[in-house]
Amino acid sequence: MHIDINNIRYPYSSIPDTCPLCHHGIDPRLIGTNAIEREGHRGNILQFIFRCPRQDCQHAFIATYWQGHDFRGTLEKNFSLRNTSPYRGKEPVIPEEVKKLSANFVEIYSQAHTAEHYGLNQIAGVGYRKSLEFLVKDYCISKNPDKEQEIKAKFLGACINEFVDDTNVKECAKRAAWLGNDESHYVRKWEDKEIKDLKILLELTMAWIRNHVLTAQYLADMDTAT
Repeated sequence: MHIDINNIRYPYSSIPDTCPLCHHGIDPRLIGTNAIEREGHRGNILQFIFRCPRQDCQHAFIATYWQGHDFRGTLEKNFSLRNTSPYRGKEPVIPEEVKKLSANFVEIYSQAHTAEHYGLNQIAGVGYRKSLEFLVKDYCISKNPDKEQEIKAKFLGACINEFVDDTNVKECAKRAAWLGNDESHYVRKWEDKEIKDLKILLELTMAWIRNHVLTAQYLADMDTAT
């Protein structure tokens, strides 16, 4: 594929097939181009302005293409798609029971999710750790409303040990806290674990909390046989 800009032909790899704003698969409409010329071996940059063809979206976005280098360090002729912007974070999947339990968790977790999409893993990890604290403490407060101020004041680890009774919630939340702490400390303790492991433990914690909430709900609603 190639495009002519100011009488110069630029070969490029592909066009985006997903809208970064509505997240649907699309065949975008090209509405503008821009070429940024740079000296030396930094490589030029191409910018294509696309428009989402979906009636429910119709937003414009910019696709940026860079020239890479081969194994000898020589600039390649072909331009590769590097990113699209602006980006609207796709809402992560969070159980309804968890949403009702902790609105702050949903907001913080969603922001961490967006930061991770942009490659800001150092920030995303800290965000996921913060979201865990809100989720666990709101869960504990829902079960111990008379201890709300005490729960809010405690460190997360102590809160998990003292106020979480369900074994699955406790063990998953405890391990998520360990990895979350690594994301905010200078020296990592769990060097063989990554942010994806923290996310899995967070998802497990959410799932077990959902199970606990639903179990308590149905046991309370159906406490005697008819």
